[in-house]
Amino acid sequence: MMSFKVKLIFLLLSPLMAWTQPNYTILTNTNPHPGNLFFHVGGPPSKPVNILEASGELIYSEDLGLKGWAWQVNLNNKITYFDRQSKGWFVMDSLKNVVDSVYCKNEYIADLHDFLALENGNYVLFSYDEQEYATDTISPNGSQDETVIGLVIQELDSAHNVIFEWKSWDHFYMSDYPDINYNNNTIDFLHCNAIDIDEDGHFLISNRTISEITKIHRTTGEIIWRFGGAQSDFTFLNDYPFSQQHCIKSLGNNKYLLYDNGNRSDTYTGGIKRSRGVEYELNLNDYTATKTWDYVHPDSLFTPSIGSIQRLDNGNTLINFGNNQSIGRGSVITEVDSNNIVVFEIELDTGERSYCANKAEWNFYTEPTVELGDLNEKTSEQISIYPNPSSASFQIELEQQDEMFREIEIFNLNGEALVSMRFLEENATHIVSINEKLRTGVYIVKATSNKYSYCSRICITN
Repeated sequence: MMSFKVKLIFLLLSPLMAWTQPNYTILTNTNPHPGNLFFHVGGPPSKPVNILEASGELIYSEDLGLKGWAWQVNLNNKITYFDRQSKGWFVMDSLKNVVDSVYCKNEYIADLHDFLALENGNYVLFSYDEQEYATDTISPNGSQDETVIGLVIQELDSAHNVIFEWKSWDHFYMSDYPDINYNNNTIDFLHCNAIDIDEDGHFLISNRTISEITKIHRTTGEIIWRFGGAQSDFTFLNDYPFSQQHCIKSLGNNKYLLYDNGNRSDTYTGGIKRSRGVEYELNLNDYTATKTWDYVHPDSLFTPSIGSIQRLDNGNTLINFGNNQSIGRGSVITEVDSNNIVVFEIELDTGERSYCANKAEWNFYTEPTVELGDLNEKTSEQISIYPNPSSASFQIELEQQDEMFREIEIFNLNGEALVSMRFLEENATHIVSINEKLRTGVYIVKATSNKYSYCSRICITN
């Protein structure tokens, strides 16, 4: 029997072989946070989901078609992303298995902006809720039956039972928001684009249209406070109001981080619209808001839509300036340290934009590379496989009868395990019959005994 040497790489990242890479330029990379960067490139045609190492190397890229929106590592330490075809959220583990798919209940349709997969197995998602509304009772520009978009939030348990449902119609009144444009056929009243859980366990939502962050009691559904917009409970002490924001994050100790798109910032900046990351501390005694940090890009980037922000565990902040198409640039993802020094920056090519970008010390699981020829100097001579070639079943036999099988594995030439058999000591044997249905081709057989590991090949024919 001929001996041979083959390297088995247990790659569960097989899509890496079919690159659909985004086009980007790394502008700065100086000791950033060590986590991998997760981002999805949006816009037609469909673009890939990606994982970029801190070194700048693209280690994963796959075009998931209509899937992949809001690609990130969630609170349950699994990848989550939205499927724009089925209108559901998918949960993927480190073996690249889709372990769950989550949809709104009670005939609502999940929205793609944000989703929480909690450590306890629960899920939090939301739906836009369109209803006909007599807006002519509020504004002379209204109509008798205008379509108005409200919001429904649902928390599901691990079995997808609804354990909490909240409806905006019980808590928000259009008459409280004078800046609403009633000339549109559809009024996007509560355009929720982010949800988070505050340090006390209650919900935070970002309402883009009305420029408001709202805190909602997780049990009663009552509004705890409103921050920003026409109904704000807080007075800004040292800052101008954020507008059309994305991505609310609770930092603890009444501190909050958000991405301020700044659609109305020109009112306060001398005619220049600019986006920024900004952090506030809220005083719940006198209801004031103090800006404790912000970051404006040196190019004064203004992204009228999309964007995200993340405070990293080393104190750095990751900011995604999402939509720069009006100035002929792609998304700019910038990481700054606590002194606002840029330590990492990547810019996508014009026309390529990312809704959100996040870092995590997470990757798909990859077993170590196994050099089978080094397992035993005479690996292929210590076991017999017959008949070989085989059109169906075959036997594997140890030449030394004082050895007994402990495990048998069969791999294809891509290193993917197709068969795995383990033997207890009381059932140990030196000859095993294999009756698996394998396609035509050549396979690697790895046999582990109570003494050594061996390998050989089997050829399957029609």
